[in-house]
Amino acid sequence: MKRDYVSDVEALIPTLQRFARSLARNAADADDLLQDTLERALGRAHQFEPGTNLRAWMFTIMRNRFYTECRRRQRVRDHAAERHLDAADGEVAVLGDQMARVEACEFSRAFAKLSGDERSLLVMATVEEMPYETIAQLLDVEVGTVKSRVSRTRAKLRRLQEADSGLSLARAERPAAALATIAGSA
Repeated sequence: MKRDYVSDVEALIPTLQRFARSLARNAADADDLLQDTLERALGRAHQFEPGTNLRAWMFTIMRNRFYTECRRRQRVRDHAAERHLDAADGEVAVLGDQMARVEACEFSRAFAKLSGDERSLLVMATVEEMPYETIAQLLDVEVGTVKSRVSRTRAKLRRLQEADSGLSLARAERPAAALATIAGSA
């Protein structure tokens, strides 16, 4: 393996770590994501084309690993939710008045409904605070296109959160029978 490649990858670790934390929102999951990304990048060094953007390549690997893990976890949650809805009314625990948790869940659900490109664009623009010019170079588009996409994605996220907020509050406040009715109609 080329020494320059390894040192270039090492130099990107702090940036990758911040990106992982912005995606995972959990230090342990972010560390796992970073390790998995580094392992894949080093194991597939022969696939990297010298002269191309290593940072963009590493971000793509990390983003794809994150989405794969999210899909796997969603399948597990869907399976658990099916079992939960099949439970008797007495077995269902309803959350108390934890508005912060409800709001965080609403954001997570809305964020999950965005496409992968939209999520990564928002993370780069807001969490990583990358300049629009850098994002435009990574995506190989014009700066104005990036600004427009970020604006449309933020608006879409707000609409999704507003649409979900009424349903989430209803789920938190209603008894288990109403929860099953809501889930059946969705």
